Amino acid sequence: MTPLTPDAYSHKPSALARGFALVASLLFLVLITIIGISMFRSYGLQGRMSGNFREKSRAFESAQAALRYAEWWLSQGNVTTAVNCSSIVSTPVVCSNAHSSPTTLPWTVGVNYTPSGMTIASSGINTYTRNPMFYIQYLGVNAINSGLVYQINAVGYGGNQAAVVVLQSTFIVSSTFNNLGK
Repeated sequence: MTPLTPDAYSHKPSALARGFALVASLLFLVLITIIGISMFRSYGLQGRMSGNFREKSRAFESAQAALRYAEWWLSQGNVTTAVNCSSIVSTPVVCSNAHSSPTTLPWTVGVNYTPSGMTIASSGINTYTRNPMFYIQYLGVNAINSGLVYQINAVGYGGNQAAVVVLQSTFIVSSTFNNLGK
């Protein structure tokens, strides 16, 4: 029988070394799978976040359009006698009573306003779930320049019922004139 030399062991891998390679490759595969799944989950979350941001921005623009329209309507000399408002109407009106709860939605009182080019539908691309609305309340006379003071509340909706923005503005219709042509 010939004695074994150290060179004889170097060519034959041990059973322990072959098992370690299998375990290491399986651990590496599990690690890559976990990283891949977490990346896919974060991409889905980012997509939902950007969609929500888009709808909130659309709701803000809708409320802003209603607010600006109400301010424009007042600045055109449509200052009328304030009335007690108690329902939803389609033509602008100035109310003598305060809006009881502008943050409670949907509104049961105010002016229903549809900007040109806006599509109202329950679902669909580039549609809005509801018309924007505004509410103009007469507050009184401004003591500084004897203008009339109004509070305007506006609500706008995005493409789903959860995307809602309520805005408020205090608007003064001035009755003084300055001669700039000296």
